[in-house]
Amino acid sequence: MEKRSAVILGASGIVGQRFCQMLSNHPYFNITGLFGGSASDGKKLSEVLRLPEYCISQTELLNERINHLDVGSVRKIDPDIVFSALPNDLAREVELDLASHGIPVFTNASANRMREDVPLVVPEVNSECLEMAQGKEGYIVANGNCSSIGLALSLKPLLKYGISDVNVTTLQAVSGSGYPGIPSLDIMDNLVPYIQDEEEKMAREIPKMFGSLESGKIRNSAIKIHPTCIRVPVRDSHLEVVQAAVNQDVTPGEVKEAFRNFISSPQEMGLPSAPEKPVVLREEENRPQPYLDSMAGSPERARGMAATVGRVEVSGRIIRYVTLSHNTIRGAAGGSVLNAELMFKRGLV
Repeated sequence: MEKRSAVILGASGIVGQRFCQMLSNHPYFNITGLFGGSASDGKKLSEVLRLPEYCISQTELLNERINHLDVGSVRKIDPDIVFSALPNDLAREVELDLASHGIPVFTNASANRMREDVPLVVPEVNSECLEMAQGKEGYIVANGNCSSIGLALSLKPLLKYGISDVNVTTLQAVSGSGYPGIPSLDIMDNLVPYIQDEEEKMAREIPKMFGSLESGKIRNSAIKIHPTCIRVPVRDSHLEVVQAAVNQDVTPGEVKEAFRNFISSPQEMGLPSAPEKPVVLREEENRPQPYLDSMAGSPERARGMAATVGRVEVSGRIIRYVTLSHNTIRGAAGGSVLNAELMFKRGLV
């Protein structure tokens, strides 16, 4: 199997380094360039680590130098694929430019996420939307907001019961704000009950993720999302307290079986970063927890790619549960990598 050449944009940030971690020795992709801001220009990846070194200590990219981001330089390399962890103020134009020059872009940035011509994909939820890129040389495929992805994964097994409204309270890790992130004196021994734009993103993204592809465009689902987003003093992983209203009677046992038995296209295709079980059900009354469940998922390449669900309760036609997912792995870099793997396997990269 011939590997595709790939570059990582925004390699010096937390999500960019998660890309480096997840693409290390990848069976489909060969990294041929790292790009970042002026502060990291010319430095080795090992010199700008934002993750604990053990996360990427085995990557062959540690000694690779980061180039100053210039869209012309990226085009000159002529990669088969681009992974973008750029900040939004740069992402919009850079990604559109690369796509217009025939380069597929898999982005974690939100800048182009809601464009009509950009599929917003969680592979286990709406992989059919990747058909929007079929027949195009250059395109953008977006993964969702970190909190939206974890929620979507947990809602998909319940979709057969007819979801109408979802109330969700998210308890979000500080790594979700990037590096250097929220000031320590604002978050130590504290909770911050507001995250700028986060609730609006979730309310927009979930209906698009659960929408239907019609005549090459996505028609949004009628599911209504009512989020409250809170920043908590945890390094990694977002925990979400979910209350989903469904359109039929259901028992706790049926809901648990739906979570246990759920698989989708990435599992059926055996993609490298796909967890064998995309949703892991915990029966303990005190799970999931960030400390214990952040890295859920197997095999080894898929660690951190599963959502963990617990505290399942049913009251009438209301399903309540708690879900947890790793925000910079499944909710960011890993989501983009899995999208790219799916497109590669389908011959669209």
